[in-house]
Amino acid sequence: MNTGMNHLVTPVKRSDVPELEPVFLAIENNLGFIPNGILTMAKDPVLAAAFGGLFKCLAQFKHIETELKWAIATISSNAAGCVYCQGHFSHIASRVNVDRNKVLAAFEFESSGYYSEAEKSALRFAFACSTSPAHLRSSHYEELGRYFTEPAVVEIAAIIAICGFLNRWNTAMDSQLEVAPAAILQEINQLSRFAG
Repeated sequence: MNTGMNHLVTPVKRSDVPELEPVFLAIENNLGFIPNGILTMAKDPVLAAAFGGLFKCLAQFKHIETELKWAIATISSNAAGCVYCQGHFSHIASRVNVDRNKVLAAFEFESSGYYSEAEKSALRFAFACSTSPAHLRSSHYEELGRYFTEPAVVEIAAIIAICGFLNRWNTAMDSQLEVAPAAILQEINQLSRFAG
């Protein structure tokens, strides 16, 4: 959990690393701002550029629906305990016009009528794979294979892996959640408490 007291690395200023502008623009296009996590990553421009390539993959995946892509990222980050990334991926989902009900119900996907059985199988897989140690069983693989092609499974696994990197990075950097993603997490939490 982010404490706001453990800054070992000060984020760079965007203007200090002009060579990363294409990376910043791509991420800004999804989030609407440049996140603190990428600004600490930019202390090593080669690392930030490499991550920019991975992030670009997320936008170009075509074998799973956009709604599912961001739900997998959110659930994967939830399983890893990264509140920073949960907020970011929920925020991105709302920006790319994912059904608002699905965004708000993501953490309760098992009991939600907004998610299909195929989507639930992918989210179960993402959650189990993202725990440490992973809690994958043969039933997770069988269920995923029932609904998704091999190219889709590759994309699902890639999203989980990219999130794993982000989850660890932002935890290690104690990245502070920005206003917009914090607001959507607060809305989700309030609905969850109300529903419970």
